[in-house]
Amino acid sequence: MEQYSRRFIEELANHIDPLIIDYFNKKKSVYKGFKADNVAELIDEALMEHLEGKTSRDDLIPIINKIKKSRLQKRARWYKNYINDINTMSIDDPKHPLANDIQMAKTIAIDKYADIFGDKDIPEIIEDRKNAATEWKNDSNSLLINFPGISSFTDKSIYNSLKNDVIISSWKYIESELAGNIDSYLRQFPAELVDKPLFSPSSFTLMMNEASENILQEIITDENGTELLEVHVNSGKLNPPKAMDTNDLKLVNAFISNINMQEFSREKSVIVDLNTLGKEVVNYHVGKNVLNKISNSCRKLVEYNFFYESDGSKIFFNLFDNIVIKEDAERPYAIAQFGEVLSNAIIKKKLISITSASYDVLQNNLSKIICYAMKQEQIANQENKVGEYSYTYFQKIVRFKLKNKKKNLQLIQDSLQEFVDNKIAIESFELKNGVFIIKFLPLSDAELEDLQFDKKDKLIDNVVK
Repeated sequence: MEQYSRRFIEELANHIDPLIIDYFNKKKSVYKGFKADNVAELIDEALMEHLEGKTSRDDLIPIINKIKKSRLQKRARWYKNYINDINTMSIDDPKHPLANDIQMAKTIAIDKYADIFGDKDIPEIIEDRKNAATEWKNDSNSLLINFPGISSFTDKSIYNSLKNDVIISSWKYIESELAGNIDSYLRQFPAELVDKPLFSPSSFTLMMNEASENILQEIITDENGTELLEVHVNSGKLNPPKAMDTNDLKLVNAFISNINMQEFSREKSVIVDLNTLGKEVVNYHVGKNVLNKISNSCRKLVEYNFFYESDGSKIFFNLFDNIVIKEDAERPYAIAQFGEVLSNAIIKKKLISITSASYDVLQNNLSKIICYAMKQEQIANQENKVGEYSYTYFQKIVRFKLKNKKKNLQLIQDSLQEFVDNKIAIESFELKNGVFIIKFLPLSDAELEDLQFDKKDKLIDNVVK
């Protein structure tokens, strides 16, 4: 069974109800039945036990609904038994739900009594506890661990209740921030295509030559005239063709992050509702203008073909073979059939990833394009933490609209500064004699674990070669 990303677990730890974290930290040494040594282990255990490694919204919704139904039944049963026992058992019975409170009220020193119980007598104390239980039952957001009678349960039962609270609290974050899809926590892009100038910070009209009767061709070169990439476009369907920009990249991210891996390995396609795509591109629900943006981007993702040479081999590829948009469905959606380069990278897990939390902080369009390359370089330079990068290097990973090197260098500096300001991948940098000297941040423990580093910090994953 596939485990969840350590970075995802780390992010959940920062977003689940802090009362859960506080309860665990205070009680883990009290209850012997608490198996987890820390919060990360608690979350990991809860996810694997309840969600079973599932990540897609379609897989998670039935599981969560079942958990919620069981939780409602459990809450009702607990409350009914608690109130019934209080009403029917003798207050002198050591098994009475409020035995500890009653015993304390009987034996505590007079000068301490008021601090704990005020001026209430035992019947009033009991009534207070019953009212607290009723208030707990009527609040659908109340935690199981806050049930007034939970201290009478076994260690195992309390621990299971705590894990149930973890799942419900985690789901609130997954649903609100990730649209119910755990996979969208990571933005991923094929390592093979990171150093290809597919995307530009802004869209602009391409000046292409006619390669054949219906095909336009453009050759992208670096400052030395070296060919980096060829772009081929069917001239009969896109007039005039536009450079692929960050909105197009966001759609690629959205399609990748909504994959159900079990189905994808067979079909190499994904179905995503248009509202999800619309929120990804412009951060609001689909309307006519948003639908037009999505449609135009989808056409580019399908109808733009690319060519480059690598190690003596000629490589032709397109990102998607076809994308079908169903506007007339009850919930409009798109079906994307992935091209071979993309699908192979996903199936073989040769991907570079950055967390959505980090990606969403980046506001600079250039930053959103080069973030995968910067993350790749951060991983590759973990030993000395420093790398040197020429202007040509950046020409390989991003398509610049301007031919003016000085202005483009300033764009790069602005982008790198955003990484530094937000503490993403880069600690500092300087531009010296036309070369960027970049000092990278060390990877977090969660990142190292996700990337499968050994004890010598040597990368053994096949993500970067």
